[in-house]
Amino acid sequence: MTSLYVSLLAVLAVLIGSRLLINWLKLRKAPGPILAGATDLWRAYQQYRGRLREKLVELHSQYGPIVRYGVRSVSISDPEVINVVYGSRAGFITADSYKVLIGIQNGKEVPSLVSTADEARHGALRRSVANAFTPTASLDYESYIDETLTEFLDILSKKTQEPFDLAALILYYTIDSAGRFSFGEPLGCLAAESDVGGSIQLIRDRFNHWGHWSSLPQLERLVYRNPVAMRAKRAPSSMAAAAVTKLRSRTEKHDAINDNKTDLLQRFLEASKAHPQTLDTAGVVGMLMSTISGAGDTTATTIAATLYYLLRNAPALRALRAELEAHPPDTARLPYLDAVLKESMRVFPTPTWPMERRVPAPGATIAGVRFPEGTSVGCLPSAVHKNEAVFGDDAGRFRPERWLEGTGEEGGERRRRMEAAMMGFSRGRRSCLGQNIALLQMRKVVAAVVMRFDLSLVRPEAPLEADFSPAVACLKPLYVRCRPRQR
Repeated sequence: MTSLYVSLLAVLAVLIGSRLLINWLKLRKAPGPILAGATDLWRAYQQYRGRLREKLVELHSQYGPIVRYGVRSVSISDPEVINVVYGSRAGFITADSYKVLIGIQNGKEVPSLVSTADEARHGALRRSVANAFTPTASLDYESYIDETLTEFLDILSKKTQEPFDLAALILYYTIDSAGRFSFGEPLGCLAAESDVGGSIQLIRDRFNHWGHWSSLPQLERLVYRNPVAMRAKRAPSSMAAAAVTKLRSRTEKHDAINDNKTDLLQRFLEASKAHPQTLDTAGVVGMLMSTISGAGDTTATTIAATLYYLLRNAPALRALRAELEAHPPDTARLPYLDAVLKESMRVFPTPTWPMERRVPAPGATIAGVRFPEGTSVGCLPSAVHKNEAVFGDDAGRFRPERWLEGTGEEGGERRRRMEAAMMGFSRGRRSCLGQNIALLQMRKVVAAVVMRFDLSLVRPEAPLEADFSPAVACLKPLYVRCRPRQR
């Protein structure tokens, strides 16, 4: 009997070993850790620990522009491939890691604008709501942003006695601001200085689920999308409940929007009337939820990171204040402020793994390597943004001036190359729809804070810390001291 057990174990070991070897052989031309090529458990382990982003940057330094980090997953740091992978006509679709983001309603999967792999559906849905996110349309939401900003600055003016968590306060601001320009009212997080109704936790739970299961989508489907799990009733979040309530009131004309103000809900309802087959009632709620989620940690992280880097870089802070003192904050052209925001998104992008796309049939040659159909390829912004050939020898340093340097054809060409390598709002067909609103918020908050207050870091030499295990970086507490600025 003992010999039988030994034989079975030996056979099992041979089968597992053979499987791991077959996995590794699939993309053996792509360099990377042997274990990463043999099993996706390596990638899952690194992501769960929040180290995949850091590890990939290290591996790119070791191996070059192509790094294998999964059985069929490859990270590419060459900016030249961005248009190849994310271009509108390239034929690449979202990889399987996006499937774990698909929501479940009434026992059925409901893909969103972000999670759907159907490019035709994605294009139709995006076109139906595109008018709500143009630069001109974004100005319609400025009054909502200003209203929330006034509340934020008032709270900040009362924080002069003790150190406080700036990252959390900014997150409360972005959530409430998003609630206002989405459906006309805040969620109340800023006033309470807490996560009212669990809205922030809901967003983070979603990003956590995506991050923890992105490496193992088949296993996620087995655990969360089996017939029993799919039928389980899910209580709506407070954010979803608020969105549904506002939607009902608006459609029943009990809550008519002010003639002088237009929010996203109003524009989505107009889009739904024009495109009823594409954007139904559930789709409107989904768009509202996605907008608020996107305006939560991602926008808040960029604002907090920008202020952090300014506090660590006194010359940059002085240069920004000089520009703002010379021009009203609402001036359309503030080149140094724009350079500061761009540099912050370059140095501290929010994605924690490559934005993955699946290679179409019959395969594709990328960065000089032929990849078979079905391979997941993507660019990790943290790696691309450190490319010294594009951003200079000091690519690892926060220096806004790089976006303003150089004149004539040579300077213009350098800036075009840098712009082409930027992935702060993703790229191609899947680029962030709300980037105009996000930029408007960032400009207003950063300008207002640096002009009205003198902030100082409690730990001046400490790095900017974040949890990198979710799909996007979630900042850890950033403690600062605050006092009114003496001019």
